[in-house]
Amino acid sequence: MLGSKISRFSTQLLLPSASFLALGKGNAQDVLRLRSQLYDEEGGRIDVESHYLDFKYGLTENTALGLRLAIDSLSGMTPVGSHEDAPADTPLEDLEWEFQHIEDERKVAVVTLEHEINDHTLSFEYAHSTEEDYVSNTVSLKWQAELFEKNTTITAGASFGFDEVRATPFTTILDDRNKDTYELTLGVSQLINTRTILDLTLGYGHSEGYLADPYRRISQTTTRTVTTPFGSFPVTDTFTEPENRPREQDRWVAKITGRHYFPTIDAALSGSYRFFANSDNLEGHTFELKWIQQVNPKLSVTPYFRYYQQSGADYYRPTLTNSGIDGHGRNDGIGPFYSSDYRLSAFDAITYGFSASYELNDSLTLELQLERYEISGRNARTPDIFFPTANVISLGAQWTF
Repeated sequence: MLGSKISRFSTQLLLPSASFLALGKGNAQDVLRLRSQLYDEEGGRIDVESHYLDFKYGLTENTALGLRLAIDSLSGMTPVGSHEDAPADTPLEDLEWEFQHIEDERKVAVVTLEHEINDHTLSFEYAHSTEEDYVSNTVSLKWQAELFEKNTTITAGASFGFDEVRATPFTTILDDRNKDTYELTLGVSQLINTRTILDLTLGYGHSEGYLADPYRRISQTTTRTVTTPFGSFPVTDTFTEPENRPREQDRWVAKITGRHYFPTIDAALSGSYRFFANSDNLEGHTFELKWIQQVNPKLSVTPYFRYYQQSGADYYRPTLTNSGIDGHGRNDGIGPFYSSDYRLSAFDAITYGFSASYELNDSLTLELQLERYEISGRNARTPDIFFPTANVISLGAQWTF
């Protein structure tokens, strides 16, 4: 059984940016980068093994071509949001929640073309990914300008995604569904002084179409009238329905980042705050601190800590029992809406770890990253068994030539 939404969530917080050209300004050098990563949830939950190949090639002095190829392999157990038969007065912690084994593989290809014109940079990117149950195509445009003797950098971008959610024997949809998305971003990076940089980024996104997870379900213990050839009878039982989310969603993002360099110890401190909100009344706050330490001319080490807090979506509930909402099973994006996906609940998450980079010589750099991810609910509405804890290890090598 497959779970495209699950696989994308498991990796989206961990994967590097798709644009490989961001590795270095200018096109004087060609770059090849290999990277492997293992995301491992404890307790037999989800494992994601990822492999990337990135290549940047200078076509001319001012034009570069970037290519990314990636494969993500996923397997493990995950809660699907439903539970076994139980009386309506059963406490949440006593319900027997259903887990499902999933396996999936995602293949990704990203092509980027970047061109510099004086102090302006234009880039075009096309990304394509496939899974058995999901196909994604995204086109992105980006403009960047360096102003005031390169003390100020302005960045603007737009991306358009055209996705298809495919029906499989294990999904709650019987036919393929479409999902369209566009994102707009605007950013400013300002050099405050010779040691301090301040960045501000604003973003807006809109999605419409099939926005639910085709594997997510929700349970309800209630009495329903069942019609048979022998008549209609009331039946009290635990019924399971597919989740139903709105067909449209708006998103807003604001992020501010400050970086300060300490020359006497050859180190830098980076701190950021990111605010996220969407039209489902879900709000998220992310705080992050990084310390970048140059140990010697060849070795740099970066410990970091990230804290994330979010409120729950207005239609999130672990079960429909005693909710006052009757499950309708339409799965059509028309209300009433409900989802038992724990990723829409109110929770806290912390991430901590470190990365290290070592230059073997002028052309070869080795990279290591170790990370710990822990998540916990912010109230008693969501069973603790839903929330995973994960370890991440990543190894990479980069050649310039």
